[in-house]
Amino acid sequence: MACSLLCQNSNIRHIDNEWKGIGNPTDIASAVFGWKMLESVDTFRRKHPRFKEFTFDRNRKRMTTIHEYEGGRWVFSKGAIGPYLSRITHVVENGRVVPIGDTHRDRIGEVNLEMATQALRVIALTARPLSGEEDMEDIDSVESGLIFLGLIGIMDPPRPEVAGAISMCDAAGVRVMMITGDQQMTAMAIGDEIGIIKDDSEFVTGRQLQDLTDDELDLKLEKVVMFSRVTPDQKLRIVTRLQSIGHVVAMTGDGDNDAPALSRANIGIAMGLAGTDVARDAADMVLKDDNFSSIVDSIEEGRKIYLNIRNFVRYQISTNVAALLLIIIATFVLGWKLPMTATQLLVINILMDGPPALALGIEKRHGDVMNEPPRALTEPLPNVMDKRVIGFLGCVMVLGTLAIFSLAGGGLVSGEDCAGIDAVSSPEFFLDTGQCDVETWDNYAQSKFEYARTLAFASFIMFQLFNVVNSRSIDKSAFELGIFQNIFISASFAISLILLVSIVHNSYAVIPILGISVGSFLSTIPLQLSDWAMVFLVASSVFWIEEFRKFMFKFRRANN
Repeated sequence: MACSLLCQNSNIRHIDNEWKGIGNPTDIASAVFGWKMLESVDTFRRKHPRFKEFTFDRNRKRMTTIHEYEGGRWVFSKGAIGPYLSRITHVVENGRVVPIGDTHRDRIGEVNLEMATQALRVIALTARPLSGEEDMEDIDSVESGLIFLGLIGIMDPPRPEVAGAISMCDAAGVRVMMITGDQQMTAMAIGDEIGIIKDDSEFVTGRQLQDLTDDELDLKLEKVVMFSRVTPDQKLRIVTRLQSIGHVVAMTGDGDNDAPALSRANIGIAMGLAGTDVARDAADMVLKDDNFSSIVDSIEEGRKIYLNIRNFVRYQISTNVAALLLIIIATFVLGWKLPMTATQLLVINILMDGPPALALGIEKRHGDVMNEPPRALTEPLPNVMDKRVIGFLGCVMVLGTLAIFSLAGGGLVSGEDCAGIDAVSSPEFFLDTGQCDVETWDNYAQSKFEYARTLAFASFIMFQLFNVVNSRSIDKSAFELGIFQNIFISASFAISLILLVSIVHNSYAVIPILGISVGSFLSTIPLQLSDWAMVFLVASSVFWIEEFRKFMFKFRRANN
């Protein structure tokens, strides 16, 4: 009990009507154990003041203190049993101190193994009196000739949600590796409990690791899921080698010695509750609740955000590509006048495309976002799949808009006077001399052109509104996601549609600041109900065509 209370630096305090441990978990467990069996930490420390401390060292794997005890100076030491056996010379047997023998060593090994396989962190407790002539500064001398007091097993159970979080990582293509200073049997028991260990998993100890070359370690890393009894330098080496073979590494840690590996990792994650200031400063992220599942939640959230960015980019680029192709084909290929004015394009980009595009940014996550493998580091944005969809849907929108523009007479202004008609079928366009009445024809052609341009303007906007519904997912049907599931997209669709109808049907209304009509400003005229029906029918084609593509994509993937 004296060793548990004195050879540790934690304490127990009554804070906010509950008992809380202050310090690292191992020391806190020792303090609680000693307090329950004997008395409080503060009381016992006052009775037995400390003269010297040799702090815990990852290489020694033990902590040693020297105290006034039973009228003299006593050494109290605790740590991993492995490094201790060579320094233990006596044991307590039936209340007497006797020299340690092979039977004792075998029994210590059996109990240690039994505890370790129960996922307990095993700590050996030792002590000895220190003679007056011995040097307290000589650590090698102080930590020799020790009396073995016993083994204590500390349970640090993983949270219930950890196993589920690791299962999600497996489904998401994220490998979880365990790197610990615990002995291998303890680490394996914990790993088995949380689901890290698989049938083909391999395990490496710190001693085995130091004998591996970098090339040998690189090969091992593809199957190893657990490293035990490793040093801080070895943790850093593992992270470095994982990065060298192309992995993105997220590293968790809580101690000062974890700082180099945390700093080296692509994402260093320090514990907010148990972590030291040094670890938190070295990390890129601090986990406030020390909960592994929070990391998995952040991966899921990150994937959702990235998908929303992809959807946003795909939608915006498809709109711009379609507008560019529309202008190029109409003017340079077909020789028509511009099917849409610069002002109309500006209205489309700012008023009509803006709200739906922003609504894509807050699309809720889709159910299987954690069932997809991680994207490659070199994958561009937009990726190959996005580019194909952008080109495909861009062509659909361009062809549909050009078809409406052409059928409505949009090409008349660019053609010859009275082209395609004769005096018998259309006498109103001809003079008595049989020549084309140019003025009458021009007025007619211009009115047809304004009508066609208005239809093109309305159609292109409707194409974009239907396309934003497509853009919620690259492979999932809008019906599968729920047509009205994203209320922001539904609202932006409705608002943009109302704006469009208002602009077109109020073409003769005067804009107060500019002093000109809406029609003059945007080159639009009012449309009939039949025109709107045609616009809706043609523009919705981009939705149904994309739904068919998604169906075929899922069909082919299911059959491959």
